[in-house]
Amino acid sequence: MSRSSRRRRRPLGRSLGQSVLIAFAATVTVVLAGGSLLAIHTQSTGYRSATTAGYVSLADQTGQASTIVGARLAKLMADAPSLTDSAFPNTARGNLQQGLDAAVLDTQAQLRQARNVASPSPQGDLSSRFTRVLELRASATEALRTTIDHLLGMQPLPIAGGHSPSDPMTQPTLISVGQASAEMSAEGTSFEQADSGFRALQTSVAASRPPTHLRDSVWVPTPSATAPLGSATLGATATTLASSRALEAFHHLVVTAVGITPPGVPTGGGAGSVSTSCSVPSSAIPGSSPTVVPPSRTLGALVSVTNCGNVPESGVTVSVTIAPADPPGTTAPPAGSQGGRVQAVVELASGSSSAPVLGPLPVAAGHRYLVTVAVSLPPAQQDPAGSTQQFLVEITG
Repeated sequence: MSRSSRRRRRPLGRSLGQSVLIAFAATVTVVLAGGSLLAIHTQSTGYRSATTAGYVSLADQTGQASTIVGARLAKLMADAPSLTDSAFPNTARGNLQQGLDAAVLDTQAQLRQARNVASPSPQGDLSSRFTRVLELRASATEALRTTIDHLLGMQPLPIAGGHSPSDPMTQPTLISVGQASAEMSAEGTSFEQADSGFRALQTSVAASRPPTHLRDSVWVPTPSATAPLGSATLGATATTLASSRALEAFHHLVVTAVGITPPGVPTGGGAGSVSTSCSVPSSAIPGSSPTVVPPSRTLGALVSVTNCGNVPESGVTVSVTIAPADPPGTTAPPAGSQGGRVQAVVELASGSSSAPVLGPLPVAAGHRYLVTVAVSLPPAQQDPAGSTQQFLVEITG
């Protein structure tokens, strides 16, 4: 072989050796990287399993709490058409509204819990599926309350120490029984879908590695056709709710307390104040003996009005009228001292009272006046008992 040929082959040998070395290095790198990934995977599997087991345990507790709320709501809906009325404030409408409000608050709280326990995330989509179940229950519960309120003319009760869920004086838009039936049936379908989603979630939890256990959480037990929260029964409940006498709207405004100002003096004359109740309301009428007050150029009344009915009332006029009532033959009070009329407009939630500010009216010493306190009645109020209070008052001279 010539010297020139040997010179030409040397670079080829060196190139081949370099290629083998590079290939060997690459193989070592792949093996090391694969081993590292395998080690990371092996170490993280235990963490993911522990995270999933912890999540399922917390979700299980929330699911059981949801089951209790569903049972309470089911009993409320089963009993609602046969609720009996009782003395104010424990009216059938009030009990139904209170139960619906509680269910809405509870399901919303459980939905927040489901969202809070979703971090760190468990395996797969377990957290999103569980949250979806509670979202369905919460939204359907709130929708059910809205439907019933619009069917019966009710509204959520004010929350003590918190923001009221709605304006207590805003009358809900009434809907027909047919519309309510369709809406309630749809809300029952949502409850059924939530149960179905929970059962599917249980299957996935049981199939996880290692397998974990999620207890049943059912709102519509089988047979669903007769379950209180099932679509069929809820749809039919609209008719029985609308036909319940105890759930009918009841209007009753009462002037529950009045005091004369300046207050009367203890001379054995007529009463200078009156109080009555929602249970047995009464209206005071003036007797022959007047309430005697000390010399004054003005006379007024401190008034408290109560909504003893089971529906809110708006645009309620409370008035105080003072008119001369001297015995025949007595000189009339001078001009500018013959009383008059003052009024205020108030709004009253069911069971609430209001004490509007009603300014005093001009009077003269040495004269008698008839003081009439009245509250305007809603057209549907049939019993006027307690809606007026009257006093005969004498201003000493």
